[in-house]
Amino acid sequence: MTSTIKKADIQVHIELNNGKAIFSYTENGKVVDGGGIVRSEIAATYTLAQATIQQGFFFTGVTITDKVGTCAQDFIHKLSENRQAITITDTDENSGTACLIFHVECNDKPYSSPDPQVINERKN
Repeated sequence: MTSTIKKADIQVHIELNNGKAIFSYTENGKVVDGGGIVRSEIAATYTLAQATIQQGFFFTGVTITDKVGTCAQDFIHKLSENRQAITITDTDENSGTACLIFHVECNDKPYSSPDPQVINERKN
């Protein structure tokens, strides 16, 4: 049996505004919310935008927790060596809503994203 994992490539843009990190996301040049509804296994790579990297930002990790149900256990994440990308794989085995909070650092100061939520729905 062969399993095909869907792929998503999401650019993460971060701007500092009065000491707060403002996160936004694009996929194929279109603004997205960074989360979404998942109905099959997916590997989403979140990559810092070039302008964000030039400001000195890099990923330090991600926190994945359950909001509804128990689907956080479906997620595995891997930080790239250069800390400019995080790949999050979701097996979509359990229904529910998971919270993804990205952690970054810039100039020795840590920042965390608001919660882009991922909703796991089983295929019918």
